[in-house]
Amino acid sequence: MSRGERKTVLITGSSGGIGMATAIYLAEKGYSVVATSRSDDRLAALKSLAAERRLPISTVVMDVNSDEAVNSVLPGVLAEHGGVDALVNNAGYSLWGPGESLSIGELRDVFETNFYAAFRMMQGVLPGMTELGSGTIVNVTSVEGRIVTPFNGGYGATKFALEGLSEAMRLELWPLGVRVVVIEPGLYSTNLFANQVVADRTEASDLRYGPLLARYRKHRAGYDRLAKDPVKVARVIHRAIRSKRPRFRYTVGAEATLGILASRYLPERLFQTLVSRALLR
Repeated sequence: MSRGERKTVLITGSSGGIGMATAIYLAEKGYSVVATSRSDDRLAALKSLAAERRLPISTVVMDVNSDEAVNSVLPGVLAEHGGVDALVNNAGYSLWGPGESLSIGELRDVFETNFYAAFRMMQGVLPGMTELGSGTIVNVTSVEGRIVTPFNGGYGATKFALEGLSEAMRLELWPLGVRVVVIEPGLYSTNLFANQVVADRTEASDLRYGPLLARYRKHRAGYDRLAKDPVKVARVIHRAIRSKRPRFRYTVGAEATLGILASRYLPERLFQTLVSRALLR
């Protein structure tokens, strides 16, 4: 879609983790990268690194949760770069706690960032993409968008929703020359858990999840130590963007792939027992 030889990729949630790794990786591969976050302070590390390595990365402050912010900032970005060849929707955070403990407000907030913001960005770039009949939209979901683990129901619900929307839009946009892809990472070193929101009533005395929460946290700490470099996810995003006929889903990580296969082919009760033993016993 870009008018020059260098293709342009717009990435949301670029202040760390998968977003930052993808911005750096794609810039090193010769793409012009527009990296966004909701505050300039969050982009400081990326700006410094881009300047040091002389990478073609421009940083833009844009609150993807705000219609006003996106409508005022995005048109200027598109005009400056002659459009974008690819959008990577990566902004998001994790809401954690038993389903019974979640408030409607907490669920609305996580959907605003993980689902509605991605939709808002897609609507912003699609007119230009469909006009020229080319472009790729990459929605970073999660293995939790296919199989949800205990206490991640709020987060998983947003990823299931984004995968459903992406599947419909893939079919709608393919004839118009625009490709829609979802990336489903497993365990990778990101700031997702550092920025995780724990539901206010998770530890409420009237709820009975205390022992289960303690067991989950113990097991999860061990799994988190196995988290891998997010550049591996960046490589898969690059593969999807450069492909003329990308797959719809790219599951990244052996544990994510095995988990999805197990959920599909094992008897339901056996799969439930295995997950329970791995996280709650």
